[in-house]
Amino acid sequence: MVHDIRALLEFSGHSENEVISESEAVAALILSAINDENPSVSLDQVYSALCQSRSESHLDPLGTLPYLLLCPQPAAKSLIALVGECGSPKEVVIAVQEILERVGIALDGDEEDDPKPTNESPSDQLISLILLYNAAIPRLKLRKKPPSETIRPLLSQLESTINLAGSRLNRDQGREIIRTVSQLSLNSLSWATKLDSADAGACREILWSLLDTAISACSHCIQSSLAQRSFEALFPRLTIRSTVPPGWENGETAVNEALAVYSAFGRTFALDSLPPLPSTTYLILLSHSKFLPSDIGRLMSFMLPILIASIQANSALDETLSLLLQTLHPSHFPASQQLPPDISGPLCALLPSLASAHPDADLRHQAFRILSRVLALTPPDLRLQILKDLTTDADFPQMRVAAVGLVKEASLQFLAEGTPSIFASPIFLQVLGPVLLRPDPPDLFHPDLSLADIEDSSEPARLVECLSLYYILLLRDTANRTGIRDRDQISNVEKTLLAPLRSTLARWMDDGTVSSGQHMHAIMPLVSLKTSLERVDAAVADLGSTASG
Repeated sequence: MVHDIRALLEFSGHSENEVISESEAVAALILSAINDENPSVSLDQVYSALCQSRSESHLDPLGTLPYLLLCPQPAAKSLIALVGECGSPKEVVIAVQEILERVGIALDGDEEDDPKPTNESPSDQLISLILLYNAAIPRLKLRKKPPSETIRPLLSQLESTINLAGSRLNRDQGREIIRTVSQLSLNSLSWATKLDSADAGACREILWSLLDTAISACSHCIQSSLAQRSFEALFPRLTIRSTVPPGWENGETAVNEALAVYSAFGRTFALDSLPPLPSTTYLILLSHSKFLPSDIGRLMSFMLPILIASIQANSALDETLSLLLQTLHPSHFPASQQLPPDISGPLCALLPSLASAHPDADLRHQAFRILSRVLALTPPDLRLQILKDLTTDADFPQMRVAAVGLVKEASLQFLAEGTPSIFASPIFLQVLGPVLLRPDPPDLFHPDLSLADIEDSSEPARLVECLSLYYILLLRDTANRTGIRDRDQISNVEKTLLAPLRSTLARWMDDGTVSSGQHMHAIMPLVSLKTSLERVDAAVADLGSTASG
């Protein structure tokens, strides 16, 4: 194999033409290796020979980069890196600007949707172009303009192109863009500071904006399972086994590299250095930084608009849930404090839909635990109203079931505390009794109701939870602060819920199709209902015998 560039030119016959320069001859070899079916010299051979010389005079960025960026051969990427490292930095920058314009047009249209199988996609080209800037900008020599005026138009164009590419990027591409922009930002600031320290501040603002854009545009590509990792760390008792999927590490690494650059730029997450407005980028950085200020309430007030926007748009949702898990955990936000209604209200309006309808089971669980924590930090009167809304919301039947557990949490909390509370008073049953201590609809258990009528309903599961709540209240409210032990109350529950349920269960359990196993999928709910009913009957009987004694 020929390694010397001049020998390679002689071998290919280009040295006989003295009219063209060596760089033009090398460019001709590169184009031949890319386009010809049987080139005299391969792209690998050209790369090996150029590695020996590493001379700027042998490289033609303007004539070769547009073609190398479209070439799928592995050697093309090596040549691109070599041109960026050794080619004229001014020519590299000009070439990148021209190609970025073409890539921007492709991203703005439909070309990305049907790329030619032999070509690099516009998104892949964008990554290569960022790497070229990273190699060329720190080698630029300034004349009259300060560094900031030199890089402003270059990086403004790059920022716009990254914005266009954002929604089209796959996971690996987005992570790589965050990493390469982080490297470009750090290297460019170092270059600018050495050339003109007085202009470094202006350069920092330009680079800061570029990095902000990269993180925001690529937020959907991070996929570092931050919320699930936070959940497992904060709630180990609720974690049987880790469900963090593989491949999260590279997303975390990309954001950590960006955080290191921000730190070098002087950004902190202290409350005295908050940005003018919360943003997706700030949300992502804050959640990954794991920095939590002492005044969580102030942080939540500032972040609430972007948290709401994130949940509504399903954007940076992983980071949003992680931040909520971290900030609202008892270790950071003690139960002695409360969230203002203007924070807890909007969160309680949005979290139920996530906890009920999101396709990811882990995310539903995270959202539910956050909802539980938000309710625990909500003023009792508002908490009671929210719980009533959740237990009657027909749009989310799953939440109607789960919300009964949230009611149980609240009632047990205040009964255990022994302090005056709306949850430990007759008002509790006045508001929630008509919702939870009866079937829905009230005449559900009519004599003609068949098992098939409710096989696909969530009502059996809801009634199991309601019976569990009733049982716990009968046992725990020994002082009868809620009035749950009143004879009139017990009689009313027996009439509206227990007796119709007992009769219907007996009829279903005696049904031949059930005993023969034809309704196996419906037997478990029946067993759960029967067991719950028997527990309640036993508790009521105990209360009766105690009263008689």
